[in-house]
Amino acid sequence: MVSRLISCVLKGVRPLGQQFDKRKSGPPLSNMSPSSHLNVYSGADSLKDYFNPSCQPPLPLVELPEKLNPFRKDGVRIYAKMMTALPCQNVKALPALNMIQEAEPKARRPSVEPSSGSTVTSLAMISRVLSDNDDVTALVSNKTKLSRLNQLRFFGLKVGLYGGPAQPEIADPRGIVEKTRRAAKADTSVYNPAQYSNPANYESHVRWTGPQLLQQLPDINVFATGMGSAGCLTGAATYLKHMKPSVKTLGVCNRTGDSIPRPRPYPLFYKIDFPWKPVCNAIEEIPSGISYQLSLKLSREGLICGPSSGMCLQGLFQFLEKQQKNGRLHD
Repeated sequence: MVSRLISCVLKGVRPLGQQFDKRKSGPPLSNMSPSSHLNVYSGADSLKDYFNPSCQPPLPLVELPEKLNPFRKDGVRIYAKMMTALPCQNVKALPALNMIQEAEPKARRPSVEPSSGSTVTSLAMISRVLSDNDDVTALVSNKTKLSRLNQLRFFGLKVGLYGGPAQPEIADPRGIVEKTRRAAKADTSVYNPAQYSNPANYESHVRWTGPQLLQQLPDINVFATGMGSAGCLTGAATYLKHMKPSVKTLGVCNRTGDSIPRPRPYPLFYKIDFPWKPVCNAIEEIPSGISYQLSLKLSREGLICGPSSGMCLQGLFQFLEKQQKNGRLHD
């Protein structure tokens, strides 16, 4: 398990202690309000406390039963971290929260982000709660379905359309991500969170996800997560590997040309600046069919999730199968 201290080794990562010390909320779970264990949030800051993971009990960690875990008979126990229990009901709420907290008071400006999914909807909700800012624009491809555009508007987002792929190459100087970053840099009246290059993205998982996992499951020895911006992999793996170097970390991508909502294929991660490579032990690439099948199976058993979660679980299965064939599963 890796903490902020590793930042002196990993380029671009601040020391863990510095990251915790500079935030008002402190390390996760350290300053829960007296009523937090009952999940009651009251007073003028009730919504702010509700959105603050440091004021909440840890998110549920649920072991998969044998019918969902083909390796259970081999002594392997698999747990699902239920990030859908966050107020925004998605894992991207943590990077959104951290990016806004880190950007104050800039985050009170009109905000714009190239995103059509969980990141930008989380930014919209959290901007209202933390900064009383309801001026958030989602930049989306003109190939985006009308149902998705309506969902963005449902959360109060303004929508700007651009011509180009729904998953542009992050570092392409002609792409929407770089264009937006440059425009916001030139116009100081606008704030661009820049999820693909903002260290506050992955630092949210050093701050919250990693510590919760280690606190809830001290015996953890494998951590697997899907890759969209590589923020969760970078942050949680950084913390876990620092605190428990024996932990193996696995990034899971959708197979190139086989789309799954939100994750990205492996080739698109080569130019992402986040220091995920030094803390990633393996990559698995998964087709969409089995991802949807597994998410359906999980959801019908009460662990409601989308295809990216099915993708992640299948990636873990593939990783474990390889260890088994090599005689290393017990390790």
